Amino acid sequence: MNFIKQNWFLLILLSSLFVGYNFANELRELSQYRGLNWCIVAVTMFIMAWPMEFGQLRQTTSRPLAPLLAVLFNIGFIPLISWPLVYWFGGDLGAGIMIAAATPCTMATASVWTRRGGGDDSVSMLVTIITNGTCFLVMPFWIYLQSGRFFDPAQLYDTLINLLVFVVLPIFIAQLARLHHPSADWATKHKQLLSIWAMFGISVMILIGSITMGLRVQESQQTISFKQLILVAFLMGAIHVTAFWTSFDVAKRIGVSRPQRIAIAFSGSQKTLMVGISICILLEASLIPIVLYHTIQLIVDTNFAHRFRVIGEHMAKTEGTGVSHKV
Repeated sequence: MNFIKQNWFLLILLSSLFVGYNFANELRELSQYRGLNWCIVAVTMFIMAWPMEFGQLRQTTSRPLAPLLAVLFNIGFIPLISWPLVYWFGGDLGAGIMIAAATPCTMATASVWTRRGGGDDSVSMLVTIITNGTCFLVMPFWIYLQSGRFFDPAQLYDTLINLLVFVVLPIFIAQLARLHHPSADWATKHKQLLSIWAMFGISVMILIGSITMGLRVQESQQTISFKQLILVAFLMGAIHVTAFWTSFDVAKRIGVSRPQRIAIAFSGSQKTLMVGISICILLEASLIPIVLYHTIQLIVDTNFAHRFRVIGEHMAKTEGTGVSHKV
């Protein structure tokens, strides 16, 4: 019961993927309403952005090295190290890896994990704003640069417009809503409830996306082997962990403070599920890479946050004693 309580969202996520993929024919109609898909995306992005508080951002923007470094890793380093895999796997899986790598930072969990690890969550919040606010340009750029052969220009144009209208605009409207103090207070007070609603929206999008993926596999008569699935999971985890610790190490070498290094590691390596799923559905790419990436980052980063917190508490106790620490 304790396991279910702690991992209920992951179980729902995997269940949605399983049901949609294996019952694609029976649920075919759900995948036909593209307008409904994007409405779910817009509402979910609004719900995720509405409770976010950006009170300390002014101080962070005056010293932009930390957030800019995290942005560079999130939308630059990860797509670059993932690039060979796009051509290695090819087809729907390669396209899915490419989309997962180009997806922006998570809306909430990067800041939550940063806070748990004793980091500066104002840095992770700013990274969230920058990567999500520019995703309508960044994602089409990487998609075109890495695999123009997968998608025609009309699809890339649709990607740009949909990201701008259904991802960036709802975030902007959500922050405008916070200017109304009663609205901001309600959203902050009911952050947990809104988070559950957002998770429900994500699970519906996974269901719809997995139906689309199942139908495409049936039409092409191609299946994904268990060995291939394990390989993709390993590679997605490796990309995340590499980005996490490389960004942390680079930040340490250039003299960034420990709280900001923690924020850089989390926000520079995490990817948001909602945007990744919506673009995979739009471009008919495999959902598996982004789902695996997101699942692995939740599991791995929980341990990393705990490690940072334990080390931070130990450092606080031994401060001034000359004891050195690796992290």
